[in-house]
Amino acid sequence: MLRDTKNDTIVTRRSRLYIIAKILDAAINGAVKTRIMYRVNVNFVQFNDYVECLLEAGLIKIGKTRKRTIYKTTEKGKLLLHRFNEVEQMLNGANAEEGDIPLIIKKGSMVYLVKK
Repeated sequence: MLRDTKNDTIVTRRSRLYIIAKILDAAINGAVKTRIMYRVNVNFVQFNDYVECLLEAGLIKIGKTRKRTIYKTTEKGKLLLHRFNEVEQMLNGANAEEGDIPLIIKKGSMVYLVKK
């Protein structure tokens, strides 16, 4: 999370891994390109870049039905998604009381986990 000093609001930026996890989640039962793009909120160019990487890594596969291209998460992709969700829960303090959620701060090449 980043703090915008001008408006005193918190701004979050999605990481590459977060977007990959969202694509894998959107394609878990199979979906067409536009549905995934809308659910993940990425444009056509971004989607193609991510899908190319996911295909090379074997995390997603392509199928064809009635002239439509369907993208589906592979078992390897499901495993990555499961592990991502576990880590996200640990870092966000899913079992902690409200207000006890850690904050992740990046300064240069160092990443800090700060408990409030």
